[in-house]
Amino acid sequence: MPRRFSAPICFLSLLLSAAVPALAKQSKADSDADISQTLQAMERAWLNAEKNHDAATFDKLVADDWIAITPDGKRQTKAERAAEIIASDIDSATLGEMKVRVFGDTAVVTGSDDETTMKDGKKSTDHYVWTDVFVKRDGKWLAVASQTAQTK
Repeated sequence: MPRRFSAPICFLSLLLSAAVPALAKQSKADSDADISQTLQAMERAWLNAEKNHDAATFDKLVADDWIAITPDGKRQTKAERAAEIIASDIDSATLGEMKVRVFGDTAVVTGSDDETTMKDGKKSTDHYVWTDVFVKRDGKWLAVASQTAQTK
C-alpha cells in the first residue's frame, strides 16, 4: 500500500473506533427507553386491573412464580393477590411518577400511587410506594417480585 494512503486510513480507523461505542450507547439508550415505556404501560394496566377487579389482566402481567411483600410485611403469591384483586375495596387509584432501571433482561420499576377505598361506608385514602422487578422470559416482560410500603 502506498504511504500516502496510510495516514488517511489510520485516521479513518481512529474515527470509526471512537464512533462505534458512541453508537452502541445510543442504541442501548433507545432500547432502554422503549423498555421503560413498555414497563410503565404494564404498571398502568396493573393498577387499572386492581381498580376494575380484573384478575385476568393481573394474571397476564405477572409470572406464575411472582412473590410479593405486602405493606404489612407478609408474603403474597400470585393466586393470593388475584383473589384480593377480585374482592378489593378500591374506589379509585392514581399512579405517581415511576422510574425504570434496565439491566439487560431484568428491570426494576419504582413508583407510587394513591388509592381511595370505601369499606363499610368509610372512605380512606392511602399513599403507597413500591418496587416491582420484571424479567424478560421468552420475549415477554413479566413481574417476578414486588414490595409495597404504605406511607403516611
